[in-house]
Amino acid sequence: MKEPKEIKLEQSGDNSSQYQSVGNMTVINERKATNYNQYLKLVSEFEKELEFGEIEFREFIDKIQHYTNNIDDKFIGLKKKLENGGFQNDYDWAKEMKHYYYMKITENALSKATQKIHGFILAKICVLFNFHIRGAISDGVPKEITRELIIAQVIQPIQEILGQDNVLDLYDDDITSMIYFLTGNCHIKWN
Repeated sequence: MKEPKEIKLEQSGDNSSQYQSVGNMTVINERKATNYNQYLKLVSEFEKELEFGEIEFREFIDKIQHYTNNIDDKFIGLKKKLENGGFQNDYDWAKEMKHYYYMKITENALSKATQKIHGFILAKICVLFNFHIRGAISDGVPKEITRELIIAQVIQPIQEILGQDNVLDLYDDDITSMIYFLTGNCHIKWN
């Protein structure tokens, strides 16, 4: 049996990553610095708003408007989407979590910087889920493994980005609520 091949890719600046190839699967061993740097820039903007008292809500930024809108031509609902992926037993909790996040972003009259942080995280969750989880569901990966993949490929990378500078106090339940919020608005598919 052939040993897995390790490849180190160097890019300009401090943006290096290490990959390990295992069969036909590539596992990323280190998170790219650009994700964290982009988040830190948004944190800095948020802290300036706090410092100068410039927190004023006017309207949702385009990114938040995009993710709060349903993007499918035909609306089938959260319940059917979960059923399509074999996760119908998660519906009650998913509905509660989706509602929780909707209330979080609509009731608090988020500042522009706060909206940018939420938009950044929603976009990251959407990409990570659609790249890593959707295919596993489509391939019939067992639910228990799919749940582990969601934690490893979506929730943990987001928590790594949030790190110590988690200025909005977003935790695993918040990230999970974002997943179901994105599912309800058709940005994430479970089949």
